[in-house]
Amino acid sequence: MSKTGWLGKQWPWWTAGVMTGLAEAINYWFIPYGHPKHKFIGVTSGMARMLAGLEARLFGRSLIATKPDYQPSIQWIIIGALLAGLVLVWLEGETRTWVRYPKTFYVFTALGAFMFAWGTRVAGGCTLHHLLGGWSALNVKSFVVMITATIAAAIGIAIMSKFGLVQYFKSQETKWYVEEAKKRGWADGLTLDDSYNPNRDWLRLALYAFWAIFAIVIVINAIFGVDYAIKMGWADSLAKTKMAGVMINAKNLPNIVLWLIVGGLLGASVAKTGIGTECAVLNAEMGPMIARDELGFAKKWKMPYSLRTIFMAMQPFTALAVHIIIASTAFFIGFAVFGIMEGHHWATESFAEAYAAATGLEFHHTGVAIREMTSLPMDLFGGFLLGMGTVFMLGCEFRNYGRTGMLYITGLLIWPFFYLGYLPYTLARDFWDGLMGGYPYTDTTFLPAMIAKSYTGQIVIWLLWILLWVGLLVFALRTGSKAIGVSIKDLLTKNSEELYMLRLERLERENPELAKRIDEVERKLASQAAPL
Repeated sequence: MSKTGWLGKQWPWWTAGVMTGLAEAINYWFIPYGHPKHKFIGVTSGMARMLAGLEARLFGRSLIATKPDYQPSIQWIIIGALLAGLVLVWLEGETRTWVRYPKTFYVFTALGAFMFAWGTRVAGGCTLHHLLGGWSALNVKSFVVMITATIAAAIGIAIMSKFGLVQYFKSQETKWYVEEAKKRGWADGLTLDDSYNPNRDWLRLALYAFWAIFAIVIVINAIFGVDYAIKMGWADSLAKTKMAGVMINAKNLPNIVLWLIVGGLLGASVAKTGIGTECAVLNAEMGPMIARDELGFAKKWKMPYSLRTIFMAMQPFTALAVHIIIASTAFFIGFAVFGIMEGHHWATESFAEAYAAATGLEFHHTGVAIREMTSLPMDLFGGFLLGMGTVFMLGCEFRNYGRTGMLYITGLLIWPFFYLGYLPYTLARDFWDGLMGGYPYTDTTFLPAMIAKSYTGQIVIWLLWILLWVGLLVFALRTGSKAIGVSIKDLLTKNSEELYMLRLERLERENPELAKRIDEVERKLASQAAPL
C-alpha cells in the first residue's frame, strides 16, 4: 500500500457507524444549543433552503421558497460534511478528481439526483433521515420508506447493469488499489484513465463554476442574511426569518459549531470508508446471495470484486448495526430516563390523547403539518424514488455531500439536479401535501406505542430493539469473517483495500482455481462495461 499513517489510509467500516452514531447523538442531545428539540438528523429541507437562498440572492425570487417553511436559510451540517471530505482527502494527498465515469453514467447521476430530491419531499425525508434516524427511533413510516427503497434500489441496479454501469459501483476509490486492478485488467480499474485531464473536462469546469458561485453566495448570506422572507410577507424583519438563526454571529456560533461537528462526522465517515445508506440496506439482501454463488452473482449483476468482497464481509451492514446501537441508545435514554418523545413521531389526535392519559407523555408537536401526517401511497412512492435515485447517482444524499468535498464529479453534479428535483413538490405544494396527509395508514408511527399501551412495555420493546442490533452486529461479524476467510480481528482492524488484498492473497494461496476464475470474471466484466 502506497500510503501510510492513520490519516493517510482508509479506515475500517465499523468506524463509520461510530461517527454517524455520534453525529446522531450530538444532534439529538445538544442542538439547538441550550434548548434542544431532540430530533434525529435531517438535511434535505436545509438543502432546499440553501438553494432557495441562492435563487433569492441571484434573481430576487425563488421557485423553492414557495411557503414560509422553505424560506432561505443555511444548512451548516451539509457544509460540515463537504469540508470534512475536502480536508481528509487533502490530508491523504489525493482528491478524487482523477475518477472518471462514462457519459451515460452522468445521465443516470442527473436523473438519480432529480428522483432522490423529489423522493425526499414526498417521503418526508432522505435515506439518512429514515434509515439512520427513523430506524433508530423505531419510526414505522421510516420502516415503510426504507423497505420500499431497498426494493427500488435492487431494481435500479438491474437497470444499470443493462447499460454496463454496475462495474463502476464501488464503496470508494483509492488510486493505489484502482491502479493495481487496472494492471490486472479488472473492472475495479475502470475509473482510472491515464489520458484523462480533469482540468480540460468542460463538465467538471462548469460544475466548479457553479460551486464557486454557490460558495460565494453562502458566505454572503451567512454574513448579511437574505430579505426574501420580508419581501414575501412571511416576516417583518430579518431577525424573525429562518436565516437569522443560522447567520454567523455570536448568538448563533455555538449552534453553528455543533452543526459543523455533526456534518464533519458524517462527511468523515464517507471520506474514510465510503459508507452510504444504499450499501447498508442492500448488504443485508445481497451479501448472503454473493456468498452462496459469487461467480454466478458477478455474472448476473456485474458487480466488481471490491464491492462483492465488502458485501460478503457484511461491512456496510456492520456499520449500520454500530450506528443503530449508538443512536438508538441515545434516543432510548431520552425516552426511558427523561420521558422525551423524539420529535418525528406522528399520532392521530385521539391516539395522542389516549397515549398521554396512559403514560403521562405527549407526542411532540413539530410545528410543520406534514410531519404530523403520513400516507401509505406517498411513503411507497417516496421510498421508490429514494431507492432508485440513490443507486442511479451512486450513493445516498449524505454520501454525495462527502463525495462533493472529495471532488468526485458525480458529487458535484448532483446539486443542480437536486434543485430541479425539488420543483415538482414546491411548485405544487398543496397538491402533494394533500396526498401526504390525506390517507393516514396508522394511528401512530411510534412502533412501541402500537404494540404496548404502557410506558414500561414501550421501554422494554425499545431495549429489545437495541439488543437485537447487538446480536445482528455479532452475526454480521461472524458471517462476514467466514465468507471472505479472514478473522474477526481483521474485520475490525483493516480497511476495505486491505481486506480486498488479504482475501485475494488467501485465495491465491489456498484456492488458486477459484482465484483464477475470479480473475477471468473480472476481466470479462471490464470488457462488458460501458466505455469511458
